[in-house]
Amino acid sequence: MKDNDKTVPIIKLSLWLIFIIVLIIIVKFGGKKDINNDVNTIPETNNTIEKISFEEKLAKLTDNYKYSYIINIGDKTYTFNGSKMNNRESGYRLFLDEKLQYFKENGYTYEVKNGGLFQIDTLYNEIDSSLLDITNIKNLINNQEYKIEDDKYIYTLDNREIIISTNDNDITNIEIKIGENIYNLNYSDIGKITDIAY
Repeated sequence: MKDNDKTVPIIKLSLWLIFIIVLIIIVKFGGKKDINNDVNTIPETNNTIEKISFEEKLAKLTDNYKYSYIINIGDKTYTFNGSKMNNRESGYRLFLDEKLQYFKENGYTYEVKNGGLFQIDTLYNEIDSSLLDITNIKNLINNQEYKIEDDKYIYTLDNREIIISTNDNDITNIEIKIGENIYNLNYSDIGKITDIAY
């Protein structure tokens, strides 16, 4: 009976030791997987929240984007919507409830009518079309001082104010004020246009 009294506690102690060893092994090897997973996900999160500079955003806005322009000249309002890519442009203009479909290529502007193209030179009328040209706008602000207010870059030039709005990755809006005339230029899908057709 004495041998039996000693073997029961030894068996219980052995079972507890085996249980603790198994538990240590599970914690040790199970923990490494979680740590490795955390290490692998850290760089991915850092890449997604990294912002690009204002200069990089400007450089991205070249000749491939969708646009929506609202231009107020005195008491007249012109609205343009379209897409631009590789010196080709397709869109429409609204003025006085009249819609004009247009297509531009190689410096020529055409009205799209009844499936055909008819060359016109009256798309912009009294609008300064150079203020719709992103290359010209970049030249106007090149090496000029600006102030920053709420993700807006504000240039005060001789007779005009240019306000550029951004998000994390792109230029979203350029507003040009010349006296009472306002050019409100909105941009989207920068670099994503694949084809321009009329």
